[in-house]
Amino acid sequence: MSAAAAEIAFDLRALLHDIDPARRVEGFERLASERLTAITERLESLVEGSLVSPLRERLGELLELIREHTPRPEVPDIRAAWEALRLALQPAYEALAVALSDFDIHVPSLRPTNYARNLLHILGGFLALGLIEHVLTLGWMQAIASTLVGLAWTLELSRRFLPRWNEALLWVFSRVSHPHEAHRVNSATWYCTALFLLSLTGSKLVTAVAVIILGVADPLAAIVGRRYGKTKLINGRSLQGSMTFLVTGAVAAFATVWVFHPEPGVMGALIIAALAAPLATVAELFSRKIDDNLSVPLAAAAGAWAAMQWFL
Repeated sequence: MSAAAAEIAFDLRALLHDIDPARRVEGFERLASERLTAITERLESLVEGSLVSPLRERLGELLELIREHTPRPEVPDIRAAWEALRLALQPAYEALAVALSDFDIHVPSLRPTNYARNLLHILGGFLALGLIEHVLTLGWMQAIASTLVGLAWTLELSRRFLPRWNEALLWVFSRVSHPHEAHRVNSATWYCTALFLLSLTGSKLVTAVAVIILGVADPLAAIVGRRYGKTKLINGRSLQGSMTFLVTGAVAAFATVWVFHPEPGVMGALIIAALAAPLATVAELFSRKIDDNLSVPLAAAAGAWAAMQWFL
């Protein structure tokens, strides 16, 4: 049963990919309807012919959601109906992924289009950069980062033991959260952890380069990758998205050093960007079990630090 459920999960992921607003093509409804019908038929066969188990219950819940939200041809706004189905199925997919993990079966987490999250990412990057360069001393950076990481992990642990508290937090941050964060450590906690580790470097330049690459390159790469990512790489990434990450990360890193830390000069800023951005791009590309809100800034910081030690 678990193998059949995994196949359904991958088919469901493909469906959610097709109906994502950034990936829809002309006439997507026909292909999506065919996928949805096939998934429904397989679910009905599997649920009706299986013994009672937690996995069967998950599949049954998924089947009921599909029956409730399947778009009907007669609805006045068919695209809105598909969007309602997408929003209903995303948490169900992640819940099925958690159930499958008990059988040592891994299915990828969803990274749906979320422009509010992208905007928050960018604004957060520039806010952090402004605080680092104009407001905080190194001592205050460490103190605030320590407080943030302590609060983040306290919230993280508390929601594991208090389901209703978890639901409340997810509701508060519903506009900017990904579906898988209901079951896993959320990206904000990993980002706070990265900020704490960066504060221990004792270098404003290294910290600034790390936060601006994450803040600018990551959301722009996500937008481009979802809309134009035709050449697939690994872990759900695309060549187009990764190239966007590399270029925008390098530009952001160069501009940050050039504006706020002119001591290395133009050539020094280029060298720092030339090491920090590629390392961050590789970290983002290979991040699967490790959240890229942790791996990307640490990789960027390592590149900036290496450039300062070896070349400047």
